[in-house]
Amino acid sequence: MRLNKKIITAFIMLFLSVGTYASEGYKNLFVTITSDSLKVSGMGVAVANAFQEAGVNTTVLVGAEATKLVLKKGKQEAFGPTGKTVREMLVALSKKGGYVMLCGMCAKFGEITKADVVEGVKIVTPNDVAGALLAPSTQSLSF
Repeated sequence: MRLNKKIITAFIMLFLSVGTYASEGYKNLFVTITSDSLKVSGMGVAVANAFQEAGVNTTVLVGAEATKLVLKKGKQEAFGPTGKTVREMLVALSKKGGYVMLCGMCAKFGEITKADVVEGVKIVTPNDVAGALLAPSTQSLSF
């Protein structure tokens, strides 16, 4: 219970500060999600959604253990503070104009095809990742 209060407090602080970052010239946010931990990946995707809603162009790269979070199949628990699964939050981000990437090497390793992933997720190359990460006025976060 104590950890949940800390997470909720962190979200409140985040939402209060996102507008400041957007107004200071941060035009792009690149978020890397490699953990399949609900608390870690949920926080990362919730942060990405908050920035997208604040007007920051947000890209999420999903890879490593987190790869399964973009699959159509498989049960996921809701992330407490948002009440949505990570999968649902990624789809919502895409619908708000955010860009959700699945690491192409991870997809190949896991034998994942476009037909296996949820709406809005694009399987990408290292060049696509580099282009998004190195775009001007881009900040990056990793979860």
